[in-house]
Amino acid sequence: PASPKLSDYYKSLEDDGSYESLHPEFYAPDLILLLDGRIQSSLHGDAPYHESIVHPAMITHPNPKRVAVIGGGEGATVREILKHSTLEKVVMIEIDEGVVNLSTKY
Repeated sequence: PASPKLSDYYKSLEDDGSYESLHPEFYAPDLILLLDGRIQSSLHGDAPYHESIVHPAMITHPNPKRVAVIGGGEGATVREILKHSTLEKVVMIEIDEGVVNLSTKY
């Protein structure tokens, strides 16, 4: 849904077999990560950004096996990288442990 209504969200919490209850991920409130007052990432809408920075490099390389991600504590870049089956090792280096902890929790 382009812009779900609050009533759709409440319907998604019910166990009534409705479309909303069968697909609650479409109706969950957005979560936004702010750092220094600036939006860094969100639950809804971050995929196009991360897809565009990951997949061109991964597809261009003939056989990617190891990848290092500098930053990216919310995990969205690593999520996209892990969609490639040739990988043997992915390492993420993040200096802000708080970002990793919050992103893991939410």
